[in-house]
Amino acid sequence: MKNKADLSVQERLLHRIRIVEGHLKSIEEMIERGEYCVHIIHQTNAVQKALKNINSLIMENHLNTCVVNQIKAGEAKNVTEELLKLYGFQE
Repeated sequence: MKNKADLSVQERLLHRIRIVEGHLKSIEEMIERGEYCVHIIHQTNAVQKALKNINSLIMENHLNTCVVNQIKAGEAKNVTEELLKLYGFQE
């Protein structure tokens, strides 16, 4: 496998989302087997953390690329509104 620095953001995101897919399949199987609820919750918490990390990587990339380009193009107001809406500070 490539070194983390060699992977594109898209490759890293796809890798992470495939891991989440595997975890979700595992959770589904745990539920089907009637496994102990707390064990299932541990797995669902892991998926939520993984999704949060995916969002973090997406946002970092967005800030470093799209936001910079939009500000350079004179669209700072649009960027600000978009981010405020995304985080629920504006409707």
